[in-house]
Amino acid sequence: MQISSEGPTKITKAVIDAAWRRRGPSRRLIVRDKDCRGLALIVNVSSMAWSYAYRPRGTDPLTGRRWPNRALTLGNPSTHSPDDARVEANRIKGQAAAGGDPVAERKIAAEAAQRKRGSSLARLAASYERDLPRRTKLRGSGLLSADYVADEVRQVRFVLVEMKAESLPAADLTPADVRKLLAGTTSARARFGALSRFMDWCQDAGHVQANPCLLIPRSRRPKAPQARSHYLRPADLARLWHAAEWLDEPVWRDLTRFLIAVPCRRGEAAHLEWSHLDLAAAEWRQPGRLTKNRDPHRLHLHPMALEVLRARYQATNGSGLVFPSPKSAAVVDTFSDIKARLMEDGTALAGWTWHDFRRSFATALGEAGIPEAVADAVLNHRQSATRGGVLGVYQRASRWPEQVRAMQLWGQLLASAIEGKESGGEVVPLREVYR
Repeated sequence: MQISSEGPTKITKAVIDAAWRRRGPSRRLIVRDKDCRGLALIVNVSSMAWSYAYRPRGTDPLTGRRWPNRALTLGNPSTHSPDDARVEANRIKGQAAAGGDPVAERKIAAEAAQRKRGSSLARLAASYERDLPRRTKLRGSGLLSADYVADEVRQVRFVLVEMKAESLPAADLTPADVRKLLAGTTSARARFGALSRFMDWCQDAGHVQANPCLLIPRSRRPKAPQARSHYLRPADLARLWHAAEWLDEPVWRDLTRFLIAVPCRRGEAAHLEWSHLDLAAAEWRQPGRLTKNRDPHRLHLHPMALEVLRARYQATNGSGLVFPSPKSAAVVDTFSDIKARLMEDGTALAGWTWHDFRRSFATALGEAGIPEAVADAVLNHRQSATRGGVLGVYQRASRWPEQVRAMQLWGQLLASAIEGKESGGEVVPLREVYR
C-alpha cells in the first residue's frame, strides 16, 4: 500500500472534500493538521478517520527510554468536525500530560466491555447447568440428583425471563432488579433461593464481585415457611406399612418399611451398603461421609428392621447396596414415585412426608417417657438443644444402652400397631379400608 503524508495544513471542510476526491485503491493519504500537533486525517479508499498521536509521559522502567508514540482514533468527519476533532485531541493531550495513557485505558475498557457482553446471564445459566451436576451437596454427601438439577435450572431460567434479564451482563444485575422480582412473582422464596444460589456460583467463578441477592435486607427477603410439626401415629405408620405390600417393586416395599422401622434420613437408607451392617450384632454403623453432620453414627436394629434386612439379603446376595434401584441398580432417587404409589391406597394420609417418620419416632418415644437426649442421640442430632452449649462440649457419652432400649421400644410400638393391637382401634390394611 502506498502511503503519502501532507501538511501540516489547517484542515477545513474544503480540505477534507479535496482529500476524499483524491483517494484511490491501495493508497492511504495522511493530512496533518497545523493547528493541533498530532492530529491527522487518515483517508483510505472507502473511509476517513481522525487520528491523534501522542507520547505517554515518563520513561519505560525496563529500558530507561521514553515510551513510543501511541495513536488513537477519534471518529470521522461525519461525527466530528475539524474543530470538534481538535477539542477531542486537546482533551487527550491533557490526559497524557497528566500521566495517563488513553490508548491503554481505552483498550482495558473495551476488553472489560467485551467480557461483560460475553457473560450475559443467559450464557452463564447454560454454564451453570453444565457445572451443577458435578457439584457436591451442601448437606449430606454425594452429587446432586438429576431431578434437583433440572428443577434448579428451570427456576433460574424462569427468573431471568421474569426479570427480562437474559441478555443482561451478570455484573450489571442490581438489588433493584431483585426487588422487582420479589414484587412481581409468585413462589418468591423458591425463585429468590434459586437466583441467589446461581449468583453465588457466578461470584465463585469471578463473573460478579458480589451476590446482589445478599444485598437485599433480610426484612425484605421472602420468609421461610413455618417448620413442619406434622407427625404420624403408630397406627398411621402401620397403614403405610401394609400399603407398601402393594408397591410395584419389592425393593420399594422394603425401603418404605425400613424407613418406618428405623428413624434415619431417606438418603442414608438409599446409600446403605451391606458393609455398614452387622446383622449378628443388630447394628448399623453409618460412616461420617453419609451422615448430615458428617459424624459417624451407630443405630441398633430391632427385630422388625432385621426382618426387612434379611429379606433384602436374600434379594441382593448380601453385597453392594441394600436397596438398589430396581432398574439401574444405582442409589434409589424415586421417592416421589414411591410416595405417589402409596397414596393410591391411602388418601386419608395426604400431606405426610418421609421426614415425618423421624418426627413420629421422637414424638412417640417422648410420650412413652424416653428422655429427649436419648431420642436426639438416636436421630444423630448433634446441634439439638439437649446436646449443645457446655453440655455438648463436655458430655460425650453416646448413652448407647438407652439408645438400644429406645429402638426396642419403637419396634414394639410399631409391631403392636401393625398387628392391630394399638390402643384406639384395630388397624387394617389400607387397601381394605379405601377399596
